[in-house]
Amino acid sequence: MSLELLIVPVAAFVAAVVSGLGGFGGAFILVIVLTPIVGVKAVIPLLSVFATCNNLSRVFIYRKSIVWKTAAQFTGASIPGVYFGAKILDWLPERALLSLLALTLLGAIPLGRYLKKREFKSGVKTIVAFGAVFGLVSGAAAGTGMFVIAGLNSAGLRGAVLLGTDAIIGFVNGTMRAGVYSALGLLTPQMILSGLLMGALTVPGNWVASKIVKRMGDNLHAKLIEVLIALGGVWFLGKALFPT
Repeated sequence: MSLELLIVPVAAFVAAVVSGLGGFGGAFILVIVLTPIVGVKAVIPLLSVFATCNNLSRVFIYRKSIVWKTAAQFTGASIPGVYFGAKILDWLPERALLSLLALTLLGAIPLGRYLKKREFKSGVKTIVAFGAVFGLVSGAAAGTGMFVIAGLNSAGLRGAVLLGTDAIIGFVNGTMRAGVYSALGLLTPQMILSGLLMGALTVPGNWVASKIVKRMGDNLHAKLIEVLIALGGVWFLGKALFPT
């Protein structure tokens, strides 16, 4: 138990730093650490509380850089997509779904570069389209925070603006999921308390990440985002080609 008391806070801090740098990835770290401790069924509801706290701390740090209009449009467009994404999950074979997610992520990188080269300026239709895609994939699979980053990055958002806008979208999404899990009895008061305790460590974790992002500059950070998106695409493709 004493080892767990050490590992979990460290993992929460590292997860906050990782997600603070790229907007996603922290959840994968906590899934690996928490699953043997709390069990598979408790991990996802617990992470919804952590994600809410994690994104809230990023909202505070990047509050002056958030494009609120874009965040509202993106979030609103994603809500109906969750339902249809769940329908896709119901009939589409798992390997086909994973392959589709992989191709979507890997395709987002050349798309973003092409749009930037053409000096493309995203409008309401573009943001709504990206939001709808995120809604679909979030309803069909776990670990989909990278799709928000891919969409916002392709729409031209960079650096602090990207991370701040992503944070408000993730905060709304995490709050909604936590509410649903709580209503279904999957999120107990004890789990909420545990999630909040881990969430407290996201404040220093995101602060450290923000300092690193600031030193990197927008261009280097954009390259980091592309690498992370590519790794996410390769991960989904690997799951499709080599199922466990």
